[in-house]
Amino acid sequence: MSFLMVFGKKRIHNEHEQKGFHAVVQEGMQLAAVFNIADYIPYVGELDLQGLAKRMKVVSKVFDDMFEQIIDEHVDAGDKGQHRDFVDVMLSFMESKDNEFQIERSNIKAIILVNNQIIHIYISKNNA
Repeated sequence: MSFLMVFGKKRIHNEHEQKGFHAVVQEGMQLAAVFNIADYIPYVGELDLQGLAKRMKVVSKVFDDMFEQIIDEHVDAGDKGQHRDFVDVMLSFMESKDNEFQIERSNIKAIILVNNQIIHIYISKNNA
């Protein structure tokens, strides 16, 4: 349902994909909340003793690939008379030259990520 609200169509087509995506979101949220010794002893960060940097790069790559695919699909679809969703609105901001500030694809991906995290937290709390 959250994908339908943000992206205009259901992105997860079967239960296997849903479990995989849910696992990636959970991993990202866990990595954001886990104790990181490098936050307190900065010179230890280079060693990545807990393996957090490696895990964060994997999760980041999965999200980046997924969001690139979503943005590419919206760019390819263009203005074919379909209803506009959140990503279409963000793309129109990116293409507009009349704004005080310019956004790029990386900004759109970051906004999608934050929006998706908020929706996921909200759904998790209501299902608990």
